[in-house]
Amino acid sequence: MEENKKWGISLLALVSICLIGVGAIVAGIDPFFHYHKPLKFLSYPLNNERYQNDGIVKHFDYDAVITGTSMTMNFKASELDELFGVHSVKVPFPGAMYKEINDNLEKAVEANPGIRLVVRGLDKLWLLEDPEETGYDKDSYPAYLYDDFLYNDVYYVLNKEVLLNNTKGVLGYTRSGQKTTDFDAYGNWMYAFSFGKDAMDAVYHRVDKVSEEQDVTDSDFQMLRDNLTQNVTDLAEAHPEIDFYLFFTPYSIYYWDNLNQTGTLKKQLAIEEEAAQILLEYDNIYLFAFSDLFEMICDLDNYKDELHYSEEINSRILQWMSQKEHLLTKENYREYYDRISEFYTAFDYEELF
Repeated sequence: MEENKKWGISLLALVSICLIGVGAIVAGIDPFFHYHKPLKFLSYPLNNERYQNDGIVKHFDYDAVITGTSMTMNFKASELDELFGVHSVKVPFPGAMYKEINDNLEKAVEANPGIRLVVRGLDKLWLLEDPEETGYDKDSYPAYLYDDFLYNDVYYVLNKEVLLNNTKGVLGYTRSGQKTTDFDAYGNWMYAFSFGKDAMDAVYHRVDKVSEEQDVTDSDFQMLRDNLTQNVTDLAEAHPEIDFYLFFTPYSIYYWDNLNQTGTLKKQLAIEEEAAQILLEYDNIYLFAFSDLFEMICDLDNYKDELHYSEEINSRILQWMSQKEHLLTKENYREYYDRISEFYTAFDYEELF
């Protein structure tokens, strides 16, 4: 009996030592930057936005941030740095709604008081959305990386997948002679897809046209205001030292066709115009919009589907921002919406098909 007890204690001690060792290895290499910035003698692959973005904004050195959905993943941080004289990180969240992006930005400004520029895409799809909506499955989200509770870090440091895939991956990446992924390549999906009409037609499902247009309700406008206040303007108001360069994502003519077919075109235009009016009340928000670049919007070679544009468009957006081109102001935004409303409501969408 005494020998069995000693054996049990020894086994428990051995298991504990092994677990501590595994945890120390994961925490030391820290592939998701949960505890520290990348170690100088290791090379890190950046390839998992929702697992790495939180650590990036907490521990990297930067004074500018590029963020948004997949519409921002093809931005090149080096281009922003050159145009604006900053040192930036890119932290995109594919498929994210406004809350998830704003939560990450709040973490960034809390961790780094030196931030002076934020470039953020505002997807028009999510303007009219509950401000608390995230769009992701909370049960599968790595919440243990986002909170300040040490006890649930066991899901990170004692995670088999993190050990064998991510931690081991850092070592393999380093041994192969590669360098830590830069913020030009991080998340960039440009070369994984085909562009043009054939590619778009393969994924675009055109619905039958409805007979009635939807109206905008007071509750719609209230939801819009709540969403923008909580997830965009509160942060800008709290940090007047930061310039927020925001832009409405320039979707393709197929997006406008879908609005036309579903009877939501005029409603969407009204919602976006109201959003512009709200955002333009803040001196440190610079709002850009590009839907009046009709040749670009109608050129299907710029798109892989109705929403996603090529990295060339991302580069143009940064250049336009640096030159304050296509900037909406209190003086010109109504003219802009009159212009695009006239174009998209009168467009012959049937000629596309």
